[in-house]
Amino acid sequence: MPLHRFLLTILPSPALSGEVDRLKALVHKRVGSFSGRNTVPHITLFFADLLLECERDICEGIARGVVGHKGFPLHYDGITHFPDKRTVYIDPVEKEAIASVRSSIVRDVRAYPQLSDAVRETEHPHLTIAAGLKPAQFDGAWEVLAPHECRMEEQVTELVLLRRDLLPGAEYEHVRTFPLG
Repeated sequence: MPLHRFLLTILPSPALSGEVDRLKALVHKRVGSFSGRNTVPHITLFFADLLLECERDICEGIARGVVGHKGFPLHYDGITHFPDKRTVYIDPVEKEAIASVRSSIVRDVRAYPQLSDAVRETEHPHLTIAAGLKPAQFDGAWEVLAPHECRMEEQVTELVLLRRDLLPGAEYEHVRTFPLG
């Protein structure tokens, strides 16, 4: 039976999404194709590869997990990369606020035995510009993104669950929005 990737996200504002798309286009023009090139800008809280029939339980677990969590300000402070230089991203500052919401939700989603082993939470939240870069691609991306500045502030008021088929070229579609507070 076909699996689907469920992706719980924080979606940035339209202005920041537009900036990420602009930066992705700059990198693509300079270094060619890379992972995440055509993915909607987002911060991943968790993902799970499951059958479509699990969607209701995922939604119920997320709905329980957001209870008691209020919206929060989120600042972005510059463009950076992971030590392996394969991923370049915009760095969110309030990682503890993100972790608090994420851990509560993951706990409630994992309470469903059929979901428990499939949930993969993101330990280091980030807003990806380019991933899966080879060393030469990283060098070109890093150069074209100089001076590595991207400072913005926005209010996180909701989380969004996305889903796509686990097939090459499949695109994410909106499943449900979960308001905070």
